[in-house]
This record gives sequence, C-alpha cells and structure tokens, in this order.
Amino acid sequence: MRIGTYNVLGLTGYPYEESSSEIGKPGEDSNTAHFVRVFSELNCDVLALQEGVSIRTAQHIALQMGYYLASIPSPINWPGHILSKYSILESRVFSHLDPKQETPPFSRTSGAALLSVGDNTLWAVNVHLHPSNVDLRRQEANLLKNYIKQLKHTSEDIVVLGDFNSEVDECVHKYLVDMQFVNAMETVGGGIQATMDTVGIETHCIDHIYVSQSLAPQLHTAKVIRHPGFRHDGPQEKGVWVHSDHLPVIAEL
Repeated sequence: MRIGTYNVLGLTGYPYEESSSEIGKPGEDSNTAHFVRVFSELNCDVLALQEGVSIRTAQHIALQMGYYLASIPSPINWPGHILSKYSILESRVFSHLDPKQETPPFSRTSGAALLSVGDNTLWAVNVHLHPSNVDLRRQEANLLKNYIKQLKHTSEDIVVLGDFNSEVDECVHKYLVDMQFVNAMETVGGGIQATMDTVGIETHCIDHIYVSQSLAPQLHTAKVIRHPGFRHDGPQEKGVWVHSDHLPVIAEL
C-alpha cells in the first residue's frame, strides 16, 4: 500500500503568475488534466490533499483517475480531500463552523475516511492545522486525540497524515507518539526532511504521515518527493514554476 499527503495550494501552481498561463485556473479543463497527471505520477493507493478546491473539481479529478473520493469541507476556505483506490465505507468531518469563533478549530480542514482494504478496514485521517496560531493548534491537537480514540472503536489500523503546520516538537506529535503512532519519515525515511524548500519558500518540515502501532511493522519506505516539477532550486525565472509550494510525502506499507 502506498499512501501520500500533499498540500496542493488550491491547484494554482507556484508561483501563480508563472503557472497560470500554462495550466489555467482551478476548475478549468486544462488545470484538471494537469493535476490528474500530477497525482497519477505519485501513484498512491491513498492520497490526502489539503488546501484543496471545490468538491466538484475534486470529483472531476477522482472520476478521471478512477478513484473513490471523500471530501472534507472547510469552515472557511480550504477543503480537504482523500483520493482512494479502496472503496470508502464511511467518512467523518471534524471541521465545523462555529458562529462564536471567527477562526474555529480545524479552520482549514480535518476529517477521516474508513477504507475497505481486502478483509480489513483502515481509517485515513486527513489534517490541516492552523498555520500560525499555536494556541489554536493545541486545541486542534486535543480534539484530534479524542477523535482518534473514537475511530479506534471501528478499526485499530489508522493513518494520520496531512499538513500539520508544525515541527515534530509540538503537542499534536507528542499526543500521536503517546498513542503509539510512529512518524513514517522518522522510522523508515532517514529522518524528518523539509517539505517546503523550493526556491522562494521558507524551509519548513510540516507535512507528515503517522501510522498506528498495528501498522508500524508493515512500514517499508518513506520519502519526500523532490522530482522536477515538484520543486526546483532556482533561480526563479520567467516560465519556471512548480505544482505547489509544498512537497508530497509518500510512505509504503
């Protein structure tokens, strides 16, 4: 099984002023066709997307790829999606609008899909935590911990993946480790690596894949994708662009 996570920057390409003339706007046929090729190149059985686009656009992509799709709405403007070669038995949304909070927990997106994998089931939990508010990320971490405890009643096999917007020293990572999850890159990928380091972008290690204790012995490899088209070292010149400001993370079990 090959699982991946990718913050796709709304399918705009980066920088947008260089990419737009070649791939068009999100929702346009040329843009959809481009990202169908990009996601197909990753060749994942399960691919979690953050900072996504409209559900209709995601559905067009899933249909062209022949994948099942679970879409997770955003309370503000950043829906998430889970593309899966495995059938989806159930999906849950953790990100909800709160009229009393301008920025509610999981303001980007968070949710889960229960996948049918042979004779077993697997929860894929897609997270996109707040990019700048540490206190809000702490609140999101506590909520995520409780949601995972609930998911375990259905299946012990769980992957938690996405844009955590945090290095591994923050509480969300500590909570996952306390629950016997392991970080794929730390375990079989040679250590944590930058997932934002293309030219013009401040370097961060914030996109992660965690697998539950039941799946940890099956971890085989993990890597950050740095192929041409996904990143470049610069210089930033006219006509030079990449698919997103983030890099995909892939793990194989």
